[in-house]
Amino acid sequence: MSETVVRDYSFTVRLSAEERAQLEALAGQLNLDKSATVRRALQMALADRQRLPQTGHFVSVQAEEVTFPVRLSGKAASGG
Repeated sequence: MSETVVRDYSFTVRLSAEERAQLEALAGQLNLDKSATVRRALQMALADRQRLPQTGHFVSVQAEEVTFPVRLSGKAASGG
């Protein structure tokens, strides 16, 4: 049984022809109407962003200086 969502806020966005085409293409890929596509894109953007801790000391790092260890699994490949 699905939960009813009350939507009592709306807004208007003016899009260029290119932006409109992108929205319509994304709506087609997601199989949603344009309003639902904007809501889904908002949900995806919020879920995708990485949150930094509220406290700490942060410094920028040059890509060449970044290293991390990699441990490979010892599983053997299946014969087939």
